[in-house]
Amino acid sequence: MLSAKSCPGKRKSMQHYSDKSNEQGAAVLFMVMQMCMAIIVYGFIYTAFAGVKLAVAEYHLTFMVYLPELVATLFYPVIALKTMRVFRAGRRLRAVALLLGWASVIIVLLYAHLSQLIPA
Repeated sequence: MLSAKSCPGKRKSMQHYSDKSNEQGAAVLFMVMQMCMAIIVYGFIYTAFAGVKLAVAEYHLTFMVYLPELVATLFYPVIALKTMRVFRAGRRLRAVALLLGWASVIIVLLYAHLSQLIPA
């Protein structure tokens, strides 16, 4: 007879379903997604700052044109914390939708702001 040690593909014991480990795994995946989205959003904020800097130098604008970028920089961590609270409350799909939705709104508004800085 073959024993479990002699068969490399044979399992020694059966794994059981665990709600707690599934919730922890989902939380880790959500945090990783939040970090990736933060990198993407802050990349767009950085390019918006660079664009505003060029517009300020070229068209002699005031420092107030940096305000939307500053608001986006301060607003996104608040959104990330709120979506984490929604996620921990058990509304996972809503938390993912809120995170992705607010990230896209911030990016679109930053580039709409940049398009308005340059006079036609």
